[in-house]
Amino acid sequence: MLKTIFLIRHTETVKQGHLIGATDVSLPAQSLERLLTQIAKCASIKKIISSPLQRCRQAAQLYSDHHQIPLSIEPNIQEMNFGDWDGQSYNWLWENTASPSIGDFWHNPWLHIPPNGESMSHFESRVTLWWDNILSTPSDDNIVAVTHGGVIKKLLALALALPQKSSVQLNGFEVGYGCIVRISIYYDDEGVAWPKVVF
Repeated sequence: MLKTIFLIRHTETVKQGHLIGATDVSLPAQSLERLLTQIAKCASIKKIISSPLQRCRQAAQLYSDHHQIPLSIEPNIQEMNFGDWDGQSYNWLWENTASPSIGDFWHNPWLHIPPNGESMSHFESRVTLWWDNILSTPSDDNIVAVTHGGVIKKLLALALALPQKSSVQLNGFEVGYGCIVRISIYYDDEGVAWPKVVF
C-alpha cells in the first residue's frame, strides 16, 4: 500500500518582510492563482488538508469546491504562534527584542520562547500528532496538505528521523513560497509505515 502526501507551502502574502506565524494575512490575487496552480500539479488528489489560516485555506477551499475534492481544516498544521513578535517586521524585531531577542530564538528556539508565544516543544508536539495520525491510517490515497514553511520543515525532520532539537531541522531545508514536497509512505505486510521523501 502506498500513500502520497504532497506538502505545499502557501505562496507570497500581502505582508512581506515580516514574521508571520499566527497572524492571519491573505494572499494577493496573483499569489492566490499561483498557489492554485501548484495544487493542480499534484496528481490524482483524493483529499485536501489545510491549515486554518487564510493564506492556505482560501486556495484549498477554492480548489476543493471546483474539483469536488473533500477538504478538512487542520489546526495542528498551522504555523507557529510567535506571540508579541507575530506580524512584526524583521527590521523591527532585530532592533527591539531582548531577553530573548529574535537572534536568541533563531539560535536556539527550544530554549527561548517568544513573549506570549508558542513554545517550540508545543509546536513540534502538535505537528507530530498530525503526522502520527497520517502514518497510522494506511491507504492508497494521494493527499495534498496546504501549510507553512515551519510545518514542512518539521514534517521533513520527522519523515527523515532527524535528531530532535537539532538546528538541521530549521537550517537544513529551504522551503520556498509555493514549494511542493512529496512524501511517499509505504506500508509493509505488517502495516508498518516507511516514509520516503521523493525528489
